[in-house]
Amino acid sequence: MSQYLNVKDATKFVGKSESTIKRLLREVTSEPDHPDRHYIQPSHDEVEARKAAAEPYAWKIDQDLLTKRYPQDAGSKQGTGDDNTSAEDAQKSGAHDVIISVLREQLQSKDRQLQTLEQQLDRKDEQIGNQNERMREQNILMKDLQQRLAITAPARPADAVVESVTRDTEQGSDAVEQDSTNDNKKRSFWQREFRLFGR
Repeated sequence: MSQYLNVKDATKFVGKSESTIKRLLREVTSEPDHPDRHYIQPSHDEVEARKAAAEPYAWKIDQDLLTKRYPQDAGSKQGTGDDNTSAEDAQKSGAHDVIISVLREQLQSKDRQLQTLEQQLDRKDEQIGNQNERMREQNILMKDLQQRLAITAPARPADAVVESVTRDTEQGSDAVEQDSTNDNKKRSFWQREFRLFGR
């Protein structure tokens, strides 16, 4: 029993482009008496009636005509257009392979970036460790230097302190007495001068 396919299914059946199938339709339907016209629906009379009634219609092609016109492409394809999906499956499989390869490359690129970042972090950790070690050494050197420069005042015995305080007190008393004597001398001198002037 013949099976009629629409244009989309016919392209899948023979593996040709849609323009190729439409070219075949124009070739066969352009002549009402074409020997292959009976392989295409609707018939010439039906097309004219639908055109007159302004009704839409869609072309359908018999699988036998497709097999006759494209034997190498349609010979290995049997059954309906839904069964002839090997080409489409191959295209999908190829597309999937491309996507997988792209994703794999992206993953490899991310892995390389992560490795680079890990190496940089390791170098930073090493630099921080070296800096901490240098700071610790500097602190040790500074502490040693402070200990060497530290000058401790000699301890003074209690007796020496008492003697020093006593000496300072005595010197202060002598200074006060000497100042008072000088004042008396000055006063008596001035007094004498006033007495001379008084005479």
